[in-house]
Amino acid sequence: MKAHPDGLVIGIDPGKKGGIVALDLQGFPVEWLAADHPSDGYCRGKGRQGVYLVRDMAEWLRDRMEGGRVALVVIETQQVRSAQAGGLTIGMGWGLWLGIVGTLGLPLERVNPQRWQRDLWGKRKPGADTKTASIDYVRTRVPDLPLKWKRRTNDHDGLSDAACLALWGLKQLARGAT
Repeated sequence: MKAHPDGLVIGIDPGKKGGIVALDLQGFPVEWLAADHPSDGYCRGKGRQGVYLVRDMAEWLRDRMEGGRVALVVIETQQVRSAQAGGLTIGMGWGLWLGIVGTLGLPLERVNPQRWQRDLWGKRKPGADTKTASIDYVRTRVPDLPLKWKRRTNDHDGLSDAACLALWGLKQLARGAT
């Protein structure tokens, strides 16, 4: 697949505390949206009571499609351990994003966390803190992406993961792998 000359690669961490990041083909952040951002996020409410705003999710992607600008969308696959109580919640966001991307006809790549982390960071110690690694990686590779805003004191790991997914997608496009 050939990338659009002024295309975007969009990374999506589909959780209720996830995020979506659009990078241009040089890896610069064009736009971002945190699921739980207080003013314009795509998920309202806390925890399992949180509700995905499906229309907002679809409109955000549709707005990026103008002029064929989306070269690739990368969504992190979700998996549930058998003892994990929130399995339905975890799968809901993933399924919604897959449905929206599919309905809009956007090029899609699904990747599991272990693969994109290994491809970006190399081999890591078992049990290593992947959220901190993601934040650190994004700080060096995409320093213009804000991971904090207003009263937020901690970096938003959903946005950093989404940025990592977009960076992984850029590598796939460069290799001609998608």
